[in-house]
Amino acid sequence: MHIAHETVTKGRHSELLAQTALLANGWSVAEPIAPEPFDLVAKAPGTADWLRIQIKSARVRDDRNGEVVCYARKNSGKPYDKDDCDLFIAVLNGEVFLFENREISEYWVGADSIDAKWTRLSTGIESLKGAVV
Repeated sequence: MHIAHETVTKGRHSELLAQTALLANGWSVAEPIAPEPFDLVAKAPGTADWLRIQIKSARVRDDRNGEVVCYARKNSGKPYDKDDCDLFIAVLNGEVFLFENREISEYWVGADSIDAKWTRLSTGIESLKGAVV
């Protein structure tokens, strides 16, 4: 029971960090009431389209030269397809990264190229244009 609780807590923590980062960057965010294959929907500032986002925890693989991996499999073991979600958010040590769903089960990126391949989202409200801090 204790391990399941830690897994649920870690997942919810990642979801809250992702929501915080999206809000801090001017996105509108909503959570589904009924279970869906995505964790939330969000709309980028100045756009009209709601995008479905799946949130995952990422980790550094020391056995792979410090590369970052985000596993993106559903409970069935299959990768998320475009009908499931449009984007992923990977949370790594409190940092939030956004990237497109390419319908693969693992997303790998070198630590030195993470900012070139994934979009880093600040969690600080000071990044919100016009924010009063």
